[in-house]
Amino acid sequence: MSFDVFAALARPGASVTVHNVRLIDVQPAEGGHELLTIEHASTTRELIGGGPWNQEHSRRNVGRFGYIVPARPFGREIPAGACYFRDYIDQSLQRVPELDSHERTPRDDGPALDVIGWRCDARPNGFRAPVGIIPGEAGRFVPDETVAVTLRVPPEFVRACRRVQMTPQELLRSFAGDLAGIQNFVACPRADGYGSNGSDEREYAGAWLHRAHAVNAIDLDEQDARQAEAEEKQFQRDDFAALLDDFESYGGKADDLFATVQAVVDKQAETDVD
Repeated sequence: MSFDVFAALARPGASVTVHNVRLIDVQPAEGGHELLTIEHASTTRELIGGGPWNQEHSRRNVGRFGYIVPARPFGREIPAGACYFRDYIDQSLQRVPELDSHERTPRDDGPALDVIGWRCDARPNGFRAPVGIIPGEAGRFVPDETVAVTLRVPPEFVRACRRVQMTPQELLRSFAGDLAGIQNFVACPRADGYGSNGSDEREYAGAWLHRAHAVNAIDLDEQDARQAEAEEKQFQRDDFAALLDDFESYGGKADDLFATVQAVVDKQAETDVD
């Protein structure tokens, strides 16, 4: 018996997502809900929408491609199997299961893995993204480059977190997004899930950093430029060493090459003196 993804979608508490769906029509249904007509795998189906009837909003997506997710009650009654249609930002985007990586289980101690297969017009050969990411325009997303940090916190901090019904991890994650000035745009979603709480929050977080630690501030742009220059010089040294190897492999003598380089250096020195 083949797996029926729509039957799984209708189960209570389902977390199934159905991709490569085209919304064909939206009509009002009983109880103020919506009747969604969709096409999936060349088959037309009718599904109950999860939100109150809002023709102008819902019909905006008619004809578009996207995916179906189970509706959540959020304190109100919804019919069994109710769902939401979410359109793809890039309408050429397609989920491609045959491109999935076999390494499906994310590592607990590492960043989210690119394991889910996709394809779009801008990337016709296909690509992979982490679980839960819906790629944006031209299949873009920001890869997960997070680093692990272990921190012991005092009970007073834990109590402050409890005051806003958050764990220490949740609160620190929220603050990190504000302090880093991260804006997680749908057109290019972040695989690490980080974002800020708003422009004011980003401003206040930056003001706190300046107030508390500005005395230790350094010019990161200048430091990055010096690092890039040092790396470029190292690349040049490596290239020169490779050139020496090539010279010797063609029968040349290292001393002859050194003598030629020394002559160039001496001539440059004379030019600088003049």
